[in-house]
Amino acid sequence: MHSLIAVEIVLRARLPDAGKGATAPAQQQGAAYGILTARHAEYLDHGRQIRNGMAHGQTTHAVMPSVMAVPMVTTSFTVVSELCAAVL
Repeated sequence: MHSLIAVEIVLRARLPDAGKGATAPAQQQGAAYGILTARHAEYLDHGRQIRNGMAHGQTTHAVMPSVMAVPMVTTSFTVVSELCAAVL
């Protein structure tokens, strides 16, 4: 979940008028502006759904299986790295 929060923070910093609302519009806007690839947006949206399920009590597992966690954390790291490198 922390990797998704990091992506959200960096993505909002790069998007015009991102605001502090829901994460889904920021991901959609990131894809529309070409900041996120379609694959990145898909992984991040899946992660957002899992995070929302945990935050709202629909999902009770405290540990995500590695088969799900590894692609999400890897994608999050890649997105944050690329967005931060583009600023420098």
